[in-house]
Amino acid sequence: MIVQTIGSKVNMLMEDEFGIVYLIENAQQFWSELEDILRIPGGNTATLSMLDASLRRFISLCASYHEQFLQSPLQLEHACELLLDSDLFTFHSERMCELLVDDVQSNTDPHFQLITFTVLLYFGRRKSSFLRSQKRWQPLVPLLMDHVLVDIDSDIEDVYLGTGSVSGGGSSRSSMLVTPIAIEAKLRSLGVRLLYEVCRVQKLSVQDLSIFSDSFIDTMFELVEKTRYMHDETFNYSVIKLLVALNEQFMVASLTTGGPTPVPQTPISTARPAEAHNRVLNVLISRLGSSKTFGENMIFMLNRANRTAEDLCMQLLVLKLLYLLFTTKGTSEYFYTNDLCVLVDVFLRELVDLDEESESLRHTYLRVLHPLLTKTQLRDIPYKRPQIVMALESVIQNADIRDINPTTKRLVERCLSGDWCVQLRKDVRGKEFQNVQGDFRKESPSHDVVAFTTQDGLSQKPIAPPLHSGHPKVYVYTPKPKTMKPSKSAENLKNAPSQRSPPRSVNENMRRPSTDSAASLGGIASATATAVKRRDKVSSADDGTYANRQIGAAHFHSRSPPSPSALSLPATSPTFPPKAHRRAPPPAPPKRRKPPAVPVGTTNGGATITAIASSSSVAILNPVGKVGKSHT
Repeated sequence: MIVQTIGSKVNMLMEDEFGIVYLIENAQQFWSELEDILRIPGGNTATLSMLDASLRRFISLCASYHEQFLQSPLQLEHACELLLDSDLFTFHSERMCELLVDDVQSNTDPHFQLITFTVLLYFGRRKSSFLRSQKRWQPLVPLLMDHVLVDIDSDIEDVYLGTGSVSGGGSSRSSMLVTPIAIEAKLRSLGVRLLYEVCRVQKLSVQDLSIFSDSFIDTMFELVEKTRYMHDETFNYSVIKLLVALNEQFMVASLTTGGPTPVPQTPISTARPAEAHNRVLNVLISRLGSSKTFGENMIFMLNRANRTAEDLCMQLLVLKLLYLLFTTKGTSEYFYTNDLCVLVDVFLRELVDLDEESESLRHTYLRVLHPLLTKTQLRDIPYKRPQIVMALESVIQNADIRDINPTTKRLVERCLSGDWCVQLRKDVRGKEFQNVQGDFRKESPSHDVVAFTTQDGLSQKPIAPPLHSGHPKVYVYTPKPKTMKPSKSAENLKNAPSQRSPPRSVNENMRRPSTDSAASLGGIASATATAVKRRDKVSSADDGTYANRQIGAAHFHSRSPPSPSALSLPATSPTFPPKAHRRAPPPAPPKRRKPPAVPVGTTNGGATITAIASSSSVAILNPVGKVGKSHT
């Protein structure tokens, strides 16, 4: 590339392998040049050599100007999408891929390799069969591993991701830096992503996996620890996904070879023989104390997973490694207790939220849940066990209205058959039985209440202590004998006895029960004008007070009033004979004549002056017998 400076304007000149010199002044000119390169002549004039030349010119132009016009991942992705949407890959994708694979092995320019591997990555995501081709990727895997093993300073890599540490005056601060992007950091990140995609979709044999040595895997674990404090966690998560994908490959390679089933669908239950030959697990066991970030971020990734196809595959791979860690002696307590509690929360959410299309993922969660609760520290820590039982039962409930997968039912029953669940159910059932018994005893009526409900009423007989005693009175309830209630109809008033009952005091008239009809209300009016008749109510505080007054003067002046619990129903009221008719009121006095007006004087004309009616002071009686002034 030739940089030409004219005044304050900088022009970049680039000469490709075909001898063509490009003068790029701005981004618009760069994107226009890319579109011109991808424009293939119509008709049958285009030859294979012209197609190959167009592809190589496109890669060379992007490799030369990617640091100026393809700095962000979105810009680089857009350039790759332009190439993949063109006629070169629409009609000649097989030839273009073979050409790129051959060129990337022969051309050692890192910029050229960066653009070429990026195009292969995006094309593999569009067409997964390209990533499954071992013939094409077998020679590329060592190249990618070489880029991954490049040692890069963490501060330089943090600058590449957009932030860096600036030191000055003995202090450091974090700030945004505009520096050239390190091509080694870009190639390392791209190599990890490509290796993960290849290990995710392919089924590698033991011989193919021999290239992933213990030193390479140990370097990956160490890389996770070194990049734990980076602001951008994308690279850290990419390395973890590569490790869990390699773990899956070692698990499958140690099994008996079978059909070409997809890697993520391998059951966990058949992965036990893979432990002895699993290099990922063996290396992790050798560095349990120095790989805590790997376990923490793995649970964090599981917690933040979405419902995309890529995240669902990642969940399966992470869960299978968790199963090995929980069931392997020496690694069952690898995680911190707090991380295990977070993992339980994730399981509770996913078991309920997963739809029927993700039934295989639910099976994997259920397979891992059993050792999680029985092999780890949670076997002695009862964390959310009632919620776990409720979530498991909800997965297989309502079997009469929906179909329950037999595998799901079997896995749920295995989780519920654990010692922690059996003991929990016994305790819950025992408490429910005690609560039921307590409710029964609380709601059972006493013998006194039963006796009261079977009798017409209760009579109150106070057991009065000596008058000089200060103890409160105690009342004993005894059934009253049934008596015939007097009729309240007007026909029985004719047979009333002529003898009147002795006069009663005002207070006694107020508290005595009455069975009189409306015709006998005059007796109360004649007894007192201020007395108010109270209705006899069962178990009211007023009745208890008036009943105490009937006992005697000594009880009436007692210092200790009865407690509210000692108040009882009113005593049996005696039968009173019907009262006689009240005496008719006296007749009204006869009307008096209005006296004539008294003359006061005469006027000059001889007219008589009389007093006005309002000034008259003569008192007269109104018809009801009240005294008032006369009004004329």
